[in-house]
Amino acid sequence: MKSILLIEDDAIIGESLMQRFEIEGMHVTWCRRLAEATLALERLPGAVVSDVRLPDGIATQWFTQLSVEQKSLPWFFLTGYGSVGEAIEAIRAGAREYLTKPFDIEALVGLVQRALHQQIQEDDEAVLGVSPAMRRAEATIRKVASQKVSVLLTGESGVGKEVAARLLHDSSPAHGAAEFVAVNCAAIPESMMEAEFFGYEKGAFTGAVRAHKGYLERANKGTLFLDELGELPAAMQAKLLRALQEKCFFRLGSERTTQSEFRIVAATNRDLHAEMNAGRFREDLFYRLAVIKVDLPPLRERPEDIRWLTEKLIAQLVVEQSRPIAMSEAFLRDLIARQWKGNARELRSYLEESVILSEAGILDVDTVVTAQDADGTASPNLSPLNKVLEGAERAYIQRVLEHCDGSVGKSANVLGISRKTLWEKMKRLELSV
Repeated sequence: MKSILLIEDDAIIGESLMQRFEIEGMHVTWCRRLAEATLALERLPGAVVSDVRLPDGIATQWFTQLSVEQKSLPWFFLTGYGSVGEAIEAIRAGAREYLTKPFDIEALVGLVQRALHQQIQEDDEAVLGVSPAMRRAEATIRKVASQKVSVLLTGESGVGKEVAARLLHDSSPAHGAAEFVAVNCAAIPESMMEAEFFGYEKGAFTGAVRAHKGYLERANKGTLFLDELGELPAAMQAKLLRALQEKCFFRLGSERTTQSEFRIVAATNRDLHAEMNAGRFREDLFYRLAVIKVDLPPLRERPEDIRWLTEKLIAQLVVEQSRPIAMSEAFLRDLIARQWKGNARELRSYLEESVILSEAGILDVDTVVTAQDADGTASPNLSPLNKVLEGAERAYIQRVLEHCDGSVGKSANVLGISRKTLWEKMKRLELSV
């Protein structure tokens, strides 16, 4: 369900809009002040409908100071005749539309619905994720796909570096029709690396009963994906660099050079700058491979991708297991609360186990207990102390705010802290009044 952030201080207009959007099945967060909206906006709703003049400021001026991600949302401003100029400035800064009061509520609902439908289509077409960070990464990859440049993908294990590499390959008009050769550098014994990378002739060494094409030769006109790049030993780094510079190499046991031209995409979960400083990774090879750098953040830093990825994985499991699978909102909230140190790979494993152990294919927190839950490796109930304390602090401040009817001043007095400190805590804890 897509959410709407409604910013409107007029009780009658606000109530009317909230009820109308909810009739259409939308979840509405209604804020009456910009201070409240600032907190609510951090959760990146599907669209924003805002009055221009509010008790604590001009919304269009506030809009221009927001982050790129926040301004990229569909924004719709409601304005009186005297503030049309301000709304036009907001349109120039990136807002979607403005309506002058009195406005046609059905027209506004239609505009918002179309914007949300467009977002749903974009979500369906996304390959890496729907979070701002992954959308930027995907846009960068698609942009450089037509260029003959090397790309370095960085991020923790399981974040989707190979998926990103395949997207780059498939989006490339020059390389997409040729082979995508994936190499896990950590899985090749050092004694076999040269033979596997460059190939060998028959009789080149004991056991070489026939000629063999190496990774570089197989990738000709296509893409060579080097996963776990930081695991390459120093000697192999030097040989790879030479082959990339000269676009040719020798098979083991051959006196003739073999030419091969390909795009190279490398991936690592290591800090290669630290590796270079320690003398374990060559600077010249790094700068040869890292013409374009794309970082893929961990799943725990992009909760919106957990929902998106879970829905995709569940759809795959429905096909694989040939049975319907339903998932409760409580189960999804539980997934979002987890840390996922193994990222998407761990999430898929957890979902597979949950489906197998579920009753009648229904995934719910009360009916699914996996081995990970049993040993505490994935349970959100076993959290670090600072997380537990933060949760208690959030719950207590929320109770005080409700007791004081949302008054920040009264709540600050009850809590024995300043208004400024309370606002800072509310922002950190994602609380609104």
